[in-house]
Amino acid sequence: MKAWANIDIPLKSYTIHLDHDTCPYVVEMKQRTDQGWKKQQGTGGWKHFRSKEEALDIYEISYEGKLTLVECGHCK
Repeated sequence: MKAWANIDIPLKSYTIHLDHDTCPYVVEMKQRTDQGWKKQQGTGGWKHFRSKEEALDIYEISYEGKLTLVECGHCK
């Protein structure tokens, strides 16, 4: 199942949302490409992944120890 991660640098959180109709945060979500990922590094943003496992892998590689991992309560 596809997943979204809300990477919030100021709040130091990495929240994973599953891409389905029960999560109000990702209904009709689309990745914003106009700003670009490089420009989002300061504050964070939404990133789309092919699976929850891929989102967790990226967290472990890039953000573990820096951001707190949170799984959306609506998606479980």
